[in-house]
Amino acid sequence: MRKSGIVIVALALAHLAACGGSSGAVPGAPTAVSVAAGATPGTAVVSFAPPTTGDAPTGYTVTATAGLGSTPVVASGAASPITVPGLAARTAYTYTVVAANGAGTSAAATTGALRFYAVVETFHEPMTQPNDTIFTGTFTFDTASKVVTNLKGELTESMTRVNGVFGPPMTKVVLANQLDASPVTLGGVNGLLVTTFARDTVNTFDPSGFSPADTARVYYGLAAGAPNPKAGGVGNAYAMIFVNTADPTTALAQAQIDRLAYADCTAGGMMMNGCMTGTTMAGYMQMGTMMGQPVSQVVTEQ
Repeated sequence: MRKSGIVIVALALAHLAACGGSSGAVPGAPTAVSVAAGATPGTAVVSFAPPTTGDAPTGYTVTATAGLGSTPVVASGAASPITVPGLAARTAYTYTVVAANGAGTSAAATTGALRFYAVVETFHEPMTQPNDTIFTGTFTFDTASKVVTNLKGELTESMTRVNGVFGPPMTKVVLANQLDASPVTLGGVNGLLVTTFARDTVNTFDPSGFSPADTARVYYGLAAGAPNPKAGGVGNAYAMIFVNTADPTTALAQAQIDRLAYADCTAGGMMMNGCMTGTTMAGYMQMGTMMGQPVSQVVTEQ
C-alpha cells in the first residue's frame, strides 16, 4: 500500500507540472523598477522586471505614496508597465511594487522619492533661420540620491531645405535611451550632464562614441561597412542637458549652457556624410556644424 501511495502522489505531481500547476510558492519581489512621467498630467508609468524566484505571479500592485499622512494611490495590472493615475502635480512620490499569486504576496520593491520634470533646450542656428533646433523632453529625479533617470523626448532640427529655402522643421527624432549621466561642477554648481539617444548605443560619431568635442563630426555607421544613413544606414542622435542636483529648476548660468550639446546623424538630419550638431567654443572648442550653439534650457516640475 505504501508503494502504491507513493506512485499516486508522484503521478499527481507530474500531472500538476504538466498542467502548469503551482507548488504553492510566493513570488519573489519584482526587480529593476523604473518610473517615468505618463503621457497625461497626473500619471506615472511604472516599469519592472518579473521576480526571479518563487512561482510565477498572477498580478502586480503599484502603490504611490507622497509621505506620512497622505492617501496612497494604488494601481494594479497583470504585467509591466502599469500606469498610476491621480497623482498630484509637483509632488514627490515613493513607489512600491509587489507581485502576488495564489500563495501570497511578495516583498515590496521600493523606489526613492521621485519627482518629474520637463525640459526645453534651444540651440540657435544662425544659418537656418528662422528655425532653431529644439529638444523637448522629460526626466525623473530622485530627490535623495540625486539620480536622473528616463531622460527622453524629441529633437526637432532646423535643417530642412525646400526649393532652396529653409522650411518648416524636420520630422522629430525620438530620443528615448538615456545612456549617460556624468557628474560635473560647472560655474561652482554641482550637477549632471545627462544624455539621451535615438538608439540604444552611444556610438554616434566616427569612429565611435559621442563626445561633443569630437572634431571628425561624421556619422558612425554602428556596424562595419554600414552605409551612409541617407543610403539606408541607421545613424544615431542625442541631446545633452544639465541638471542642477540641488534644484533642477534653477536657471542656468553661461558656464552650464556652454556644456549643452546635441547631434543628429540620422537620415533626416544628415549633411552629406556629416552630422548636424550644436556646441559652443567655450564648452568644446568648436561651434556646431551649421554654427549652431546652445542658448537656453528651461526645466519645470510637472
